Amino acid sequence: MSKNVAHGEDTHDTQAAHVLSDKDVRHFLRKYYYVANEPALDKEYGELFAGDGVFIMGNKKATGREAIRALRKKIWEEVPSRDHDMVKAFSHGNHNDDTELMILGTATWTYHEGNQNRGDWAAHVKLEKGENGQDHAIHAKKPSKDE
Repeated sequence: MSKNVAHGEDTHDTQAAHVLSDKDVRHFLRKYYYVANEPALDKEYGELFAGDGVFIMGNKKATGREAIRALRKKIWEEVPSRDHDMVKAFSHGNHNDDTELMILGTATWTYHEGNQNRGDWAAHVKLEKGENGQDHAIHAKKPSKDE
């Protein structure tokens, strides 16, 4: 997938642009998945979360930017290459805005041995305005089956 985050462009044919009405949210999500796919962007990844943000992936959970960065580093050690494609995003819950979302996508993981896996994923995302009032910050992501 080719992305140009600075200009908010995404050449991947995602349905998010057709379902989400908030242009800033669409730009934030493009930026999030660009940063999520780049192992060297730990600091930038943490900054995408609210200060008390929660990241949950399966049975792994981290709260707060530093804990989220630490978990991310551990995940990158296990899988050195990944590419998430956001296929569809839509508003979820009792909100008429784009602050609570369900996102569907596919991902390809490449392991140290060179073998690859490809699979579908889903994420539940709650957004809030960032500290500068311009960006959004993730509050919760990928709830586990136990929630």
